[in-house]
Amino acid sequence: MILAVSSRVAEDYGAHIRDAAPGIELVSPTADGGWSGEPEGAEAAYFSEDFWTEGRYRATLPQLFSLPNLRWFHTFSAGVDNPAFRGFIDRGVMLTNAAGTTAEPIAQYVIAMMLRVAKRMDAWDEAQRERRWAQVQTDELTGKTVGIVGVGNIGGEVARLSKAFNMHVIGCRRRQAKPRYVDELVSLDDLSDLLRRSHFVVLALPLSTQSEDLIGKAELKSMRDDAWLINISRGRVVDEDALTAALKTGTIGGACLDVFRQEPLSEDSELWSLPNVIVTPHNSGWSPLNLERGTDLFIDNLKRFVAGKPLRNRVRASDL
Repeated sequence: MILAVSSRVAEDYGAHIRDAAPGIELVSPTADGGWSGEPEGAEAAYFSEDFWTEGRYRATLPQLFSLPNLRWFHTFSAGVDNPAFRGFIDRGVMLTNAAGTTAEPIAQYVIAMMLRVAKRMDAWDEAQRERRWAQVQTDELTGKTVGIVGVGNIGGEVARLSKAFNMHVIGCRRRQAKPRYVDELVSLDDLSDLLRRSHFVVLALPLSTQSEDLIGKAELKSMRDDAWLINISRGRVVDEDALTAALKTGTIGGACLDVFRQEPLSEDSELWSLPNVIVTPHNSGWSPLNLERGTDLFIDNLKRFVAGKPLRNRVRASDL
């Protein structure tokens, strides 16, 4: 069996991969655009995070997508809304993702944003830069309500951490079994109730035909005028024009945005300069632990693949 992986994964985790699948051959892209072996025979490919963070994905992804004998493709990302992933499924390639491996850093990002808003850290930063001894009246998260739209791995971790701050947690998802750490669970039909009651609304659901433009003018109008929207999902879940208008008119308190409809965010976007917006560059999930977590999941799936067992985190056409 031939497996296509990055050179870093081959070097750092090659021994563990060979233990999981004795006799496996690893092939990797090289800096000059070639390969360390013959990739055409690869039955499996692991698109690990280092391909992305080291800026080699533009050259590597098309190569991985075009491997002729591929039977299984595993991606480090949780989101699989790129049309190329649908192409895998359409041609019969099994697709798995790394859902859950970045739940901790993303959930900590959400908590950090809520604390930044409640504790008015921007005011402290400004006073320090200006060398002003200016005490600030701040708030706390205790007793606040957080509404989490999409209570999967990430949303569940946001709920767990929120309970540590004695927050009230309202979750929204399709499945009706109430997850741990969620005080109330509503369906999408009752989304307006969650929006109306939440001090913070966290978008943590995958992008799909059902979730695109889920948050528009009407939904924003349903929110409290002091509520903050935190989007760590996908930019297309939100009507960005409607959000910009709501932020400018004070319909909602503010927004912490890690994802956008167009990335990188255009330099001309008003979102950069609005005083009630925090912009981060699709960076909430980064952690030095990600490659290890993601590769542990991949190796577990590799064992399942060679044994003919069902794979974890398999993505099907109905999920897209």
